[in-house]
Amino acid sequence: MTLVRQGIAAVIGLLLSCHVAALTEPVYLAEDVEFDIPVDPDDEQPYVEETPVSEDVMDRSRDWLVRYLDGISGDIDTFFVDTFFSEDITADDVKGSRAKLSFYTRRELGEPVDYKFGISVKMVFPNTNERLKLLLESDEEADAREADPIESVENVDYTAALRFIINESDKWKTNIDTGIRWGLPPDPFVRFRARRYSYFSEWEMKITQVVSYFTKEGWRETTRVQGNYPINIEKQFRLSARADYLLNNEYFTLNYGAGLYHRLSKKAALGFVASASGDTEKTATFNAYAAGVRYRRQIWKDYVFAEVSPEFIWTSENEYESTPVLMFRIETVFSE
Repeated sequence: MTLVRQGIAAVIGLLLSCHVAALTEPVYLAEDVEFDIPVDPDDEQPYVEETPVSEDVMDRSRDWLVRYLDGISGDIDTFFVDTFFSEDITADDVKGSRAKLSFYTRRELGEPVDYKFGISVKMVFPNTNERLKLLLESDEEADAREADPIESVENVDYTAALRFIINESDKWKTNIDTGIRWGLPPDPFVRFRARRYSYFSEWEMKITQVVSYFTKEGWRETTRVQGNYPINIEKQFRLSARADYLLNNEYFTLNYGAGLYHRLSKKAALGFVASASGDTEKTATFNAYAAGVRYRRQIWKDYVFAEVSPEFIWTSENEYESTPVLMFRIETVFSE
């Protein structure tokens, strides 16, 4: 009986030692052994065993995503808001030579249809001096519009100027323009502009100060503040404020605006905009409001755009009654 017990104990000890060795010692497989990997029938992709992700990989992925989102939000701001909606595209932040031709018609309920033609050109001279640029622009801020399409092209005030870049960095852009506003008689002018870029939390801030002197109107000062907030890679919210002071008038004209811009595709964008304007001639007050939608689409190649913009306006002249307005624009933008 004792011999039987000793034999059983020996067998159990042998099995335990083999089991421990199998768990602790490496197992070597023949090179020609093949195994069937289970396949998920939904995506037909081979099953891969999950492996732990290191903190370095997570940090690199996070940094890449942050840089990607920053780049996309910058592209949305520069192209779809400033360039795609053609707001100061030739004179401001877009680099290189650029030209814009625009023709639009506007219909206000109860008023005749009017037309307006615009042109702006910026030429860079890299072969002579990178700090010099030639500007040719029509006065797009003028309120005068024509009832005849041909007269809208003929009766346009143009300015030609030579711009000298004083400083151009990531935080500052300063330049000075000297030129002439064509007319009878010609109107020479000089204009200084300083722009500061900064960030406040997730807001991208842009502050612009312009001081100019035209021989006809005298000294003018303009201050603009703009804040851009990227909601995601397709949407951006913008707040803006502007104040103009003409020394001969001795009061400010004010304008505030807000807009939500949505990138629909590579060729289309939608903007929901609202604004309020007024002055400080008697007291700080607003006398006009507007709210509307801007739909803009690239209709031919990469430089011809069409835009339709229905809106409502409320002005003190009409006792703030709702007045519908419809605007249609065709625009051509050439760039390097």
